[in-house]
Amino acid sequence: MERLRISENNRYFVRGDGKPFIWIADTAWTMPQRMKWDDVDYYMQKRKAQGFTVLQIVALDPERDMEMRNPAGKKALIDDNLLTPNEAYFEYLDWILDKAEEYGFYVLLLPVWGQLVVGHDWAGRTYEKTVTEGNAYEYGYWIGSRYKGRRNIIWCLGGDRQPIHLGVDYKDVWRRMAEGLAKGITGKELGYDSSPEEWRKLMITYHACHEMETGECSTMSYWTGDEAWISFIMLQSGHGTKPRNYELVKKEYDRPVAMPVWDGEPAYEMMPTTWPVIKEFHDDWIVRKRAYWSLFAGSFGHTYGHASVWCTISERERNEISKYTWYEALEHPGAYQIKVLRDFLESRDLSSCRPAQEILKSQEGDKEEEMDQHLQACISREGSFACIYFPSGGKAAVDVSGLAGKQLQLWWFNPRDGKCYLDAATQTEQPEELLVFGGVLEVEAPTLGSKEDWVLVIDAEGKEQGIPGRAQSYHSFGDQEELKKVFEW
Repeated sequence: MERLRISENNRYFVRGDGKPFIWIADTAWTMPQRMKWDDVDYYMQKRKAQGFTVLQIVALDPERDMEMRNPAGKKALIDDNLLTPNEAYFEYLDWILDKAEEYGFYVLLLPVWGQLVVGHDWAGRTYEKTVTEGNAYEYGYWIGSRYKGRRNIIWCLGGDRQPIHLGVDYKDVWRRMAEGLAKGITGKELGYDSSPEEWRKLMITYHACHEMETGECSTMSYWTGDEAWISFIMLQSGHGTKPRNYELVKKEYDRPVAMPVWDGEPAYEMMPTTWPVIKEFHDDWIVRKRAYWSLFAGSFGHTYGHASVWCTISERERNEISKYTWYEALEHPGAYQIKVLRDFLESRDLSSCRPAQEILKSQEGDKEEEMDQHLQACISREGSFACIYFPSGGKAAVDVSGLAGKQLQLWWFNPRDGKCYLDAATQTEQPEELLVFGGVLEVEAPTLGSKEDWVLVIDAEGKEQGIPGRAQSYHSFGDQEELKKVFEW
């Protein structure tokens, strides 16, 4: 695989030939500890066929097993010491990374989960801190050296914790780990606040938590532009119903110095919507909303998650919260609709777009109770097409003067099934052309109501874009091997 790099305009990732990379990630944090080798192979076959391109994985994650054992029972750390990693454990992680490369996946790899740094879990329990300022550099150097030759790894520090946690500042721990990574990968001593061009080659981000008290949830919530090791921004819009990730993306997109940004942990499908009182669970609609909202607001890609997949829920672990096993969850509606999204992104290059709320001349959704009516728009920089996401259908007045030409073709793309419609009852392969002579175009989605979301695509004359959602260049697998179950302790 070829290494990815950040585009010249600092907005998205590109391949070696400069072509935009479509970042569609799945959250598989606990894979190295919870998923057997044959399950890994099945999982990757499934996600490849569904259009995913990136897997988000943690090397050392204590959330499901404080011993951090792999499926063969090998502990990650000898004597629980960060500086004595167990070769038998990391050989399995090596194999997972090999398998990911075989299937063409890039891996966003976290060297450690934040709990190991802060010594505190979300249930309020405390532990001895495994990662400290005294050992973070050496471990970073060790894991960076181990994987320096791999072309499919992108690095992420943090692990669901802000760098200031419960009033304690852990920034120097993360800085030392970043500097160790740099030494291991490049062989150079890079200061965390120096050599930005060298750091840019490493492509490191930071995975923050979503602070309920403040709403802070960005890589840059507690870091500044002086942190040269941070080269792109991850948001955790989180698992509640109120975060407006289009506003979170806009805030980072509008930074004085451009950096790529994406929603790397949005609401997971089938995750409870509230804690600790559990009343409802997120469905596929919130998956779609967070995806299209953020992409049209300027994100370079998107990450999907499922409440049973990130932690690899087994058959015996089912309960009133985790209702499905991870292998059942692979087939849930949100995952299928990520495939629909991938097909859409193959047919319309959003890397050529910019956010364009100004083309909406009528806009609801500014009030909290109207959030599900918030329309999000983007337009290609050369004026060849525009896209508008309608989370609940409805009407809009759209200024089309920024599109190249007066003759426009309109498509209503259904993000639930990937088809294009003229109205609620008629499917078409070639919608009739609509003539617009300047000014504002009044449009109305085929349906209206909760979960009746649509994407309006407006193509300019002379720009042969093809049918939205019909371009599919990635490989889909045919028959898959027999499904296996997760290893159970």
